Amino acid sequence: MSCAPIEPRFATGRILTLWYLLLMTLVTGGLLLAGDHLLGKRLLEKDRQLVATLLDNYRRVGLDAGPDKLVHVLQRDRDFLELSHYRVRYRAPDGHLLFSAGPALPSAGDGRLADDSWSQGYRWQGYRLQVALAAQPRHQDLARYRQTMLQLMLPMLLCSLLLVAWLTRRTLRPIRALIQRVAGLQRDGLEQQVPATASPRTELGQLTLLFNQQMARIHRLVSGLRHALDSAAHDLRTPLTRQRLSLEQALASQDPARWRESLLDCAEENQRMEALLGYLLAITAAEQGLDPARRQHCELGALLREVSELYELAAEDKGLHLGTELAPALWLQGDAQALRQAFANLLDNAVKYTPPGGRIRVRAERDDEHIAVVFEDSGMGIDPADLPHIFERLYRADHGRHSPGYGLGLTLVKAILDGHQARIEVDSSTQGSRFRCLFPLNNSS
Repeated sequence: MSCAPIEPRFATGRILTLWYLLLMTLVTGGLLLAGDHLLGKRLLEKDRQLVATLLDNYRRVGLDAGPDKLVHVLQRDRDFLELSHYRVRYRAPDGHLLFSAGPALPSAGDGRLADDSWSQGYRWQGYRLQVALAAQPRHQDLARYRQTMLQLMLPMLLCSLLLVAWLTRRTLRPIRALIQRVAGLQRDGLEQQVPATASPRTELGQLTLLFNQQMARIHRLVSGLRHALDSAAHDLRTPLTRQRLSLEQALASQDPARWRESLLDCAEENQRMEALLGYLLAITAAEQGLDPARRQHCELGALLREVSELYELAAEDKGLHLGTELAPALWLQGDAQALRQAFANLLDNAVKYTPPGGRIRVRAERDDEHIAVVFEDSGMGIDPADLPHIFERLYRADHGRHSPGYGLGLTLVKAILDGHQARIEVDSSTQGSRFRCLFPLNNSS
């Protein structure tokens, strides 16, 4: 399978812009159609009112002054009627046409005619007056409305499209930077961060921040893994080389005592390699959680005294003063063997990194919320830059790279305490370090 980097392609911006164009076209077309329909109804209602008003005025003249007077008034208004696109027919009871203005009118009843004109009539004493208003002015108003709306909508649609394209490009910029960063991992390495092109208060800004934090964490882990593997490879290569040389010398010898010595050497070297693998397995087991079958009623003071007694001789050989202050009856439900291992790792670090003549103190006490187990030393302290990472797997501070170990001790401590719902706090300076393990009282009895 090829591992060549894939060239990223950015089509989301174009797709979103095209979708916006489609939606805006549909919405704009719908608005134009709705406006055209409503305006058409409004103009038709206006025509109906004009026709009804004019017809009512002529009806009053006919009723008050008589049919002949109405003919005179209609003759007087002929120019007005024709200019205003009115169509009028006035017939006598015998069907004789007394007055006509505009194109001919069908004999249909009131309402819209075939040419979309609005017609309305009135009949009294056999006389019939019919008035209609042509649809041409109404159609012209609708045409002007459509033209005006198109002149407004098209530039607005174009401007909004350009604005959306700009906003889409600006919004997707952090995602594109993230994609390019992921695509360039093989080329640029893990330490290169994604530029913060969005505000941390936005979702994209938070995504970029979390990605950078995660990549930094992975970079630290990979770097620690590389250093740890280098150290482990050296530590494993040395005992394997010693075993091979010891076995070769034993095979070249006919002395059974030399064979026995070679076997003892191989057993010792195997024990060192097994310790490394044991640490890794112990951390994995601790991270999987506390086994209920191993949970028991244990007293922390007794565990701490056992651990302290184990390291008294090592501390004495190094010229260290090891003291304990242990409150009585600090009972806890937990894995005694795992807790003993965690406390031993913390005390081992204190002895390892405290110079001759220093002091180490182990305290255990109870307050209103916790049972606190504290390890204090007057050693070299931990660099502030290393302090946030000391519990990470395979991480070793600069001053610890020259001492035996694999960077797994504190990781195991953290995993064991997590399994007991406890937390650990670390304070360190050039005057020494303090590790404070806090067990909740609801886990004690």
